[in-house]
This record gives sequence, C-alpha cells and structure tokens, in this order.
Amino acid sequence: MSSAVWTTVLCLFVCVTAARLWFYAPAGSGTSPSSPAKPASDSTRSTQRGVHLNQVNKENGDTDIDDTDIDIIAIHGLDAKSPDTWTWRDRRNPKDSVNWLAKLLPKEVGKARIFTLDWPADLLQPSDLVPKHDGEIVTLLIDGINRELLAKNKTRDRPILFIASCLGGIILMRALTTAADHECTTSCYCLRKATRGIIFLATPFRGTSFQEVAHWADPGLTAWALIRDRKVNKLLGSVKGSTSDLETLVSEFTHLCLQHPNWLVFNFYELGRTSLWRKIFPWLPGLFFKGKPLVDSSSARLDIVRKPLPLSRPHVLMNKFDSLGCEDYKKVAGKIKEFIGKIREGTPLAQADAWIREKCYTEDRLKIERLSGTKLPMDQCYINLSIIEWTGEDKDRSKKKSAKESVSQSSPFSLNTRLKVETPNATIQVDLPSLFKERKGPDGRETQPRRIIIRGRAGVGKTTLCKKIVYSFKRGEWPEWTELFDRVLWVPLRNLKREERRRQAGYNFFHLFSHEYFSRPNSREDLAEALSDTLFGVPEKRSRTLFLLDGLDEVSQDLSEGDMSGFLNELLEQPNVIITSRPYGKPPAGLDLELETIGFYPKQVKDYIKMAFNDSETADRAQSFLESRSLLQGLMRIPVQLDAFCFAWDNKNVNDSSKLDTMTDVYRAIDLSLWKKDIPRLEKKHDDKRITAARIQQADRTEVENHVPKEILFLESLAFTGLQNDIIAFESKHLGQISDRFARGISPSMTVPNLSFLRTSDSSAKFSNQAYHFLHLTYQEYFAARYFVRQWKTNKPLEYLALHGQKNENPTSIEAIQFLSENKYRARYGILWRFVAGLLDAEGKAEGFFKAIENKPHDLLGPTHQRLVMHCLSEVSTEMSLRKGLEVKLKEWLLFEYKFTGKTRLASDVEFPESALLDVMQEGEVDEKISILKTVLKRPTIPPPIVILVTSWLENGEFITRKKDVLLALQAQSSLSDKLLTTILARLGDEHWGVRKAALGVLHAQSSLSDELLRAVLVRLGDKNEDVRKAASDILQAQSSLSDELLRAVLARLGDEDGDVRKAALRVLQAQSSLSDELLRAVLARLGDEHWGVRKAALGVLHAQSSLSDELLTAVVARLGDKHWGVRKAALGVLHAQSRLSNELLTAVVARLGHGNWRVRLAALCVLRAQSSLSNELLRAAVACLEDEDWSVRKASLLVLQAQSSLSDDLFNEQFVESLFKFLLRGSFDKEWIWYVIDKKSRIKMPEWIGRTNIGDGKEFMNMIRRARPLGIPSTVVEQ
Repeated sequence: MSSAVWTTVLCLFVCVTAARLWFYAPAGSGTSPSSPAKPASDSTRSTQRGVHLNQVNKENGDTDIDDTDIDIIAIHGLDAKSPDTWTWRDRRNPKDSVNWLAKLLPKEVGKARIFTLDWPADLLQPSDLVPKHDGEIVTLLIDGINRELLAKNKTRDRPILFIASCLGGIILMRALTTAADHECTTSCYCLRKATRGIIFLATPFRGTSFQEVAHWADPGLTAWALIRDRKVNKLLGSVKGSTSDLETLVSEFTHLCLQHPNWLVFNFYELGRTSLWRKIFPWLPGLFFKGKPLVDSSSARLDIVRKPLPLSRPHVLMNKFDSLGCEDYKKVAGKIKEFIGKIREGTPLAQADAWIREKCYTEDRLKIERLSGTKLPMDQCYINLSIIEWTGEDKDRSKKKSAKESVSQSSPFSLNTRLKVETPNATIQVDLPSLFKERKGPDGRETQPRRIIIRGRAGVGKTTLCKKIVYSFKRGEWPEWTELFDRVLWVPLRNLKREERRRQAGYNFFHLFSHEYFSRPNSREDLAEALSDTLFGVPEKRSRTLFLLDGLDEVSQDLSEGDMSGFLNELLEQPNVIITSRPYGKPPAGLDLELETIGFYPKQVKDYIKMAFNDSETADRAQSFLESRSLLQGLMRIPVQLDAFCFAWDNKNVNDSSKLDTMTDVYRAIDLSLWKKDIPRLEKKHDDKRITAARIQQADRTEVENHVPKEILFLESLAFTGLQNDIIAFESKHLGQISDRFARGISPSMTVPNLSFLRTSDSSAKFSNQAYHFLHLTYQEYFAARYFVRQWKTNKPLEYLALHGQKNENPTSIEAIQFLSENKYRARYGILWRFVAGLLDAEGKAEGFFKAIENKPHDLLGPTHQRLVMHCLSEVSTEMSLRKGLEVKLKEWLLFEYKFTGKTRLASDVEFPESALLDVMQEGEVDEKISILKTVLKRPTIPPPIVILVTSWLENGEFITRKKDVLLALQAQSSLSDKLLTTILARLGDEHWGVRKAALGVLHAQSSLSDELLRAVLVRLGDKNEDVRKAASDILQAQSSLSDELLRAVLARLGDEDGDVRKAALRVLQAQSSLSDELLRAVLARLGDEHWGVRKAALGVLHAQSSLSDELLTAVVARLGDKHWGVRKAALGVLHAQSRLSNELLTAVVARLGHGNWRVRLAALCVLRAQSSLSNELLRAAVACLEDEDWSVRKASLLVLQAQSSLSDDLFNEQFVESLFKFLLRGSFDKEWIWYVIDKKSRIKMPEWIGRTNIGDGKEFMNMIRRARPLGIPSTVVEQ
C-alpha cells in the first residue's frame, strides 16, 4: 500500500479510538471513574427506547402516595442509564458502590419519593429506525412523566423537583418550554404546574469542550457506528459549542422561569479537569496534557442563578458521591434539602394563601352564633338568592322580565313583600355553587358572570353569606368555584373607614392586605407583597383571585373623595368580585349580575325549627303554632327573626297558649325574652345582689323593664335618630352621641356588646373601630315606634340628633302629631306605624291614634290611605270601637276598585280584614266574587273561612255556570284542605269537559294526592275528551311511585278498544322505573299494536326500565324493522340505553346501517357507540359509514371507533383502511388530525382522542395506505 493509504487508515483508527474513549466515558457522565467504559448491550439499550420512571427509595413495595408529599426525578445525560449514572464505584474494588439517590438522599428529604428517569439516550441507535430528534424525545418524556407519575397522583399539581445531569438538563429545558407552548394539552399543563424546582449538574448551556475535537472525532464516531450497523444520535450536536438553537432554548427557558417565580432553579459547575487528548493517548506522561473542565463555569451558568456553586471534581463524577461526609455531596444535598423545605413551605403566594386560610379564616371567625349563644352548623346556613336583573344593553327589558317571572304572591304593599320573604319563581332562583355558571343574559347570549352584586336588608343574612362562601371555598365544597379561583379574599369594606387607614397616603392593595390579613399576630409584609403582586402580574393569575367585598353601602357615602375613594374604586373594578350591599348602596359600573338575598323558604323554616330544639315534640308544637298564624309564617322566614322566635319559645316566653296574632305581639314577646337574657350579662342588681338568669325568668314585663330603663331609652333613641338620619349602621361615635344626649350614665363600650338587639360584623375589632346595627331593620323600627309611643302618651315632642353634624349640636324637635301628619303616607315609615298601632293597642290606647290617622291631610286619591288603615288595623284587637266603620270603608273601596279597574288588588294583601273580605265574597255579585277569589288565591295561605265558602260555591246552584272559573282560580294553590279536595273530586264527573279538565288541573297543582284521588284520576284516562285524558295522564305521570292497585288499574286500560286510551295508559307507566313481569309482558304485547303511537309509547316504557331481559330486547330489535320511522328510532333509543348487548342483537342493529333514513343510521351508530368492545366485523360495518352522504353519520362512525377500549391489528383490512384514510384526509384540512406510524404502531391523533394500534406487518399496512391514497395526492415531504 502507498503511504497515503496507510496514513488514511491510521487517522481513521485514531479517530475511532478517540471517539470510543471519549463517548463511552465523559460525554454522558454515565461511567465509573475506576474502570474502562463499556457500551451498553443491545438488550439493555432496547429497553431505553421509551421513557421509564423507577422509584429508588421504596423499601417494601410502593410507598403510599398519601404518606409522601414531593416527587424528586433524576434525569441522566446522553449515552447513560440508571442506576449507573448515579452510582459511585471504588477504583480498587468496583463492587464497593454507592447509589447516592437510593442510599444517601432519602435521609435528607423526608417524605419525598425519589425516581430515576430513563430516556432514549443511546449514543448509537439501530440503523433500522429513523433517529429520534430532540422534539420526539421531549414528547416521549412529557408523555412518560404524565403517564407513569402525574396521572397516577391524586392531584396533578403534586410538586416535582428535578435533578438533571449534563445533557439531561437540556432535554428537561426543552420539555418545560414545550409544555409552556402547548398548555392546552392536559399532560403539558400538568407538567408545568407540577414543576417546583430544578437542580442542574454540569449542564452545558453553552456547549462543552468537545468542540475542540469535534472536527476529527465526528468522522471517527460515524465510522464506528457504520462498523456496528448503527447511526449516531442527533442529540450529539448539543454537547458541541454554543449554537443559535441552544442560545434560543436558554433564552426561552430563562423567560419561562421569570414567568414562574415560584420555580426554584440552581446549577453546579465542575472545577475538575478533563483531558480529551489523554483519553486518546493514556500512556503519555501527564505533563503533555493539562486538560480543562468539560463544562466550565461559563457554560454551566444560567443568568437567573446569581451565585452557582462549584464542585471540586471532574465532569464524570458530577453525579456520583460516595458518602454523607463528601463535601461536594453536602453542597448538592444541602441545596436539594433547601429546595424541598421551600417547596413544602410553598411559594410566598402559597404561604400567603395558607396564612389567610389558617390564621384569618378561623373557625371562630366563621362561626354563626345564634341568639342563645350556641353555634349554628354551617349546613343549616341557608342562603337563598334570586336574580334582580342582568345589567347591560337591555336593562329595561330585563327588569320587566324579572318582575314578571317573580310573580309576587301577594300585594306589593304587603308586609311579606316589604320584608322580602316571598319565594321567587324557580326560574330566577340561584344557588351559591352555580353562581358563576353561564346563563343567558338579557340579550339572549350565554354569559359567565364574574362581577356580581348581592343586595339584602339587615338581618337577612349578608354576613352569613360571606362566611358561608369563605367556609365552603376553604373546604373545597364547590368544585365550580375552585376550578375558577385560587383564593377568595373577604374584605369588610367598613374597615377602610378606620382613621389609621385613611391617614395612609397612597393607600393600595399592599396596605389593604397588610391590614386585613398579615398584621396579626406578627407582621408578614412579604406575604402581603406576594399577594399584591398577583394582581399586577400575569393576567391569568390575576383572574384567579375573587374579591368578596362586604358592605358597599357602609362606605359609598363616606369614601366619596380623597385617596381612599380612588382605592375603593380600584377595588370595585377588579375582574372578579362579589359585592354585598344593603338595598340603597350605589353599585359600581360594569356589573354582570344583580342578585338579592331573600328569606328562608318554607321547608327551610321547618328544617331550622327541627334543628333548633332538642326534642321533636317541642319542634312540632312550635311548627304547629306558626302554621296556625299566617302572618307569622312570613315573619319567620327572616333568618334572625326565626332564631329569635325559637329562642323565645325555648325560654318559655312563647308557647302554645301565647296570644301572638300580630307582628307587634311577636316582637314584644321576643323583646321580653332578650331582655331576660341580657340583664344578667349587664350585671344588673336587685337589693345589692346580682340578678341571675334563673331569677329573671320568673319576672313579668314591668319588673324586667324596671331593671333596664336607661338601656331601653338608649335603644329607642338610637333607633328613632337612626331612622331620621337614614342610618342603620352605627359607629362608636354615634353610640356616644346618643348616650350623652338621651341616656346619660350609659357607657356604650360596656353596654352595647351585651345587648342582644345590636350586632357588629367584626367582634374581634376594637370597640372604636366597630359598627353596630339592629338584629334586623324591623327591630330598629320597633324600638323607634316605642320611642314615638313614649312621647305620644306623654304629649312630649320627638327629639333626634343630626348624626352627621357636630358632636354637641342640639337635637331637632318635632311634635308627635305633626310628625304623624307629615309622614303617615311615606312608605319608609309603614312598619313603624304598624308597631305604633300595636303598642298603643296593648295599652288600650289605639283609638286616638286611628282618629289622628283619619284627620287631615288626606290622601286625595284614597288607596294609599286605605292601605295605611288596613295595615294598622291588622295590629289591633277586634274590640276597638272604630274598627267596624274602618272595615266598612275598606269594603267600599274594594268594590269600587273592581268596578273602576276590573281588578281587586286590595284583597291580595294578607292584612285585609278577614271579616270584611268574607262580607264582600258573600254579598257581592258573582263576577266580583270570582275576581276576589282569584286575587286571594295568590296569597301564600288562604284563611279557613274562605276555603269553606269556596267549597259551598262548587255545590251551589248560583255558580252552576262558573264552576270552571272557580276551579281555574283554585289551581294557584298547592295545598288545599281535604274537604275542598273531596268537593273537587265530585267535579271530575261533571257533564262539561272544561270543568273536568279544570278539576284535574287543581289536583295536579297539589303537592301530594291520596290513592282515592288517584283512582278517580285514573278513571279519567278513559274520558271521551282528549284534553281530559291528557290532563289525567299528566297527573299520573307526575307520581314517582304508584301502588300495585293503581298499576293493575292502569294495566286494564292497556286492553281498551280506544288506541288513545291505550297510549295514555302507557304514558303513565313510563314514569315507573321498575315494573313487574306481568306489566312488562302486557307492555310487550303492545309492541305489535295497530296504532304506531301505542307501539312508540310501549317502547318508551321499556326505555324507562333499569334493565331488560333478552326476550324483551329481542322484541325491541324486531321493531327496528317497523314501518314507522318514529317507532324504529324509539327502538334504537331503548337499545342505546343498554350498557351491553349480545352479538345477535348487535348484528340486528348493524343491519340498520343500510337503512334509507339517515336518522335511523345515526341512531344505530349511537347504539354501537355505547358498546366499548365490538368485534372487528361490527367495527368494519360501522367504519363503512365514514363514506356516508350525511356528515353527522360520518362523525358518529368515527365516535364508534373512539369509544372502543382497544383496536386490534386484525381490524385493518383493505376496505377499513381506505374508508378511514379518506375520512381523516377530508377532516385534516380544517382540523388538527394526524395519522402516522412509529415503532410498528398506528397512531391517530386528534385534540379529543389518540388511537394506538399494533399493526404487525408494517410493510403490508403501508401498502394498504398507499392504495388508499386518492389519485393525484402529492407526497407529504420533499423527496431527497
């Protein structure tokens, strides 16, 4: 050979030798320092084509995930594997080894799981496979971590700390940046969210020293790969010098870290030298080879890590440590331990959230305390909301719609309406868990409300609402909320008025959070800053905070200017807010939804009473007492009022024999009960001895009031002055002004906290920072009325202070009679006048008050005056001499209203005198009586005398032509007396079909029906009129469970000669989910009925059954060939509801795929879709529909495939592949649909589905694909 040839061979030998020595030692950091590197065997390498996680710190089986809190994942570098990468071996005794991840690290990290992650890191890859590029490896890594770890965790954001060695760090960086770019996929989102920390060990962010020998080592390695029939891993380029791709990756990763300030990142670099030339010529003296760090400090450094740490070791030992005493191990383990500690603490934001949950939202602060002092369980805190209106372009129409839907059950001037305790229409009721659910706005479009105001009067439960929201969110009881928000920040807006806050210049969110959450017991300004930063950082984080702004009405006037006004506006403009306010609070602009809190629903009143008493007998007596008094039923729907009633009953101040017929009677009884509670708390004395609770319980009203005269006067003056100033929340300065002027000797700070009539929203604050309000606005009106009566009886003027004026300003004075004349028609004093009449009547002095009302000035129109008289009369006894004349005048006005307007709205008020109402309904004309009846029936309850009267009308000849009208009016009531129902029952046999139908309508409105009534209804299934039959059928269908006797009667109707009767009987059976075999056989016989509607109805019955026998299903399959398409579709519906069908039945279903009606084909595919494991033959038939002319049928065919738990390779024959290919090809032009083959697996990827199938002989499969490709389709890529 020539010298040139020998020179070439020698150079090639040197290159190959150098490549082997280099790549099997330092490049991947995977070999031992004490022994020559050995290439991994083929069998070993073959296992690393996927991504696998292996837990190294488990002792006996898998560590229970509930006992651990963090996952540590260690990722090796190029041409390495676990556990070798992490194992130190003694040079002299290679068997002496230490895997520091398994043996040393567990002692440092406590309850953490430690995993090694193996990925396809082979330097030389099989030549029969296309070499994986880094994007494919990243996809495999994300998929592997999600599949083997995240998907198995109970929560997919369980913290992960990564330890990345050498090139493993580059792969990890690519995975995290890829996850950030594809957050729409679950696996990417979970990986990004779970990542909390990364420690890089000698990761070459800017390349390695390999660039010095790359120009000659590359050819050698390529030659070596050819000799072994392999290909060089494309990732090798990442260990050369810095490239534009590597620089871009580092830049993107740095930006990603800045977006996630909670990520903890650190890197270590090497100080030890590695001589690449010495690897080639190991026999030469070291003098010739100085060496240098393979990944030096400049390459292993990230700009976001300020002070990385060096390790005194060469590159090959950067991931190996021999003992706890190793100094370099102490550095690495110390940093891991530090990160673990911080992760367990959470980010500053997570710490702030935890601080608020644990230290601010304490059980004590969130408890709801009853007047008795006992704690109310949160599950008894009913919060009822109704929609007032949607705000937006069509606001006026929205108001009209809401008003129409709420349909007040009584007069808009009635006590119940005034107190907001009527049950709204179900269409506008809103429950708290679904508060943020998308709903149609006034413009008809679906909108998700995010800015909501909730209005409510004092005592109706706004504070309870706030506590309920915080309590339930803290406990994760509402998934709908936790999916939207990370935190709920409850801010009592009244706190912004505190002097120390108003003095703070430039008040902002940092100050708010510091004051509200992080000032006690120790200041944590760092947490306040972290919480504040979320509102001005990434928009998605800002949108995860919900503000609960409590009490807008308390600050809207006081904070109208200055720095605090600007901050309040900023607070109200947050993207997610729930604002609470009393009705008069001015709402901010841009609200999505306006709600109001309303009283308890009737059932909730019953449930509360059961909870409030220890024994059921007492609860039953209290419930019966309320049910016998219609006026009290409305009052008791106010939460605080019901609590007060239960407290008074429990303390024997109210009982079965109590004469509580008026609202004033109720308040006087509660008033007495609460004073008996407060007197011992106020430490009152009698004969120099403290009055005990037991002693005061025996006292009468006079004795009780004699013990607290100043306190009573204080409350009366406070209440009246508050009404005159339009104030219901009293600051400490207001309380001081009242006590100084009207009740000298009272110390507000000592007295007010012990008065049960007053409450504060924040009992933990200093008294000077507290605001107090009466239990409910009506208690303020009650005590104001007491003050008026006190002055009225003594002919003294009324006095009140201007609370917004100067402290020592003289009170305003006005005579009581003058005050009455000026304000008797003002709506805001309506309840006060009721109380005045009742309090005066209790002392037998009401007549003078009514004479004053009748004096000038008079309402020139009249109705408002009549309502005032009516409301005050409802509070006085029947013995008052003026009463008869006043009631006669009310009757005259009721009859005049009908003649003038055609309506009788005065009668809708429950306070219209019952005796006057009865007189009109007995003496008036028939039309007047019917009109009044319709009005009265809109009330929540009907007086018993009215029920008796209406019963007589249905039997009276006078109403022979108006029975239908009477019955239609009665349909407004859901609970009629047995006597009246019996009378209505007789009308089911009326000769006029309209009367019969109306009678059935009344029965349908009842909450429950006896078997006797249901039997009578059943007879009407055979009525000759279709409307009557349908009305009877509707009633029976509404019954969830019919007795055997009634079912047998229905069974008899299945044989009726009239097809409509048979169909009506079957409709009744559809409501029964579990029928006897006898009934099912009878239904089965109807599948062959001559009337197609009967056949369809019979299938409807079978559809409602929880399970069907093969006999029944076979009969259903036979109906697939029915001549009427509606019957065929109904049969398919029955089959679709079955979870598993036999092959015989499925074959019959498949036969329908060739039907001419596309709806039948679609229904057949829906049946197949419900089966998760179909045979290949059935699947091929379904896939053939991919070429159907109708798009919905083609889409349904694909859904059948998606529903299968697995697809076998035998499925893919020529026809199947061709149909599937053409369908996917069409769809892939406007959807992200992909079909590719990798590792002898067919993969179909869609956003909603990934189908994987082994394809066996890959060549034959690809041939089928080629034959399926349409003529003229170009190749996918440019051919090389």
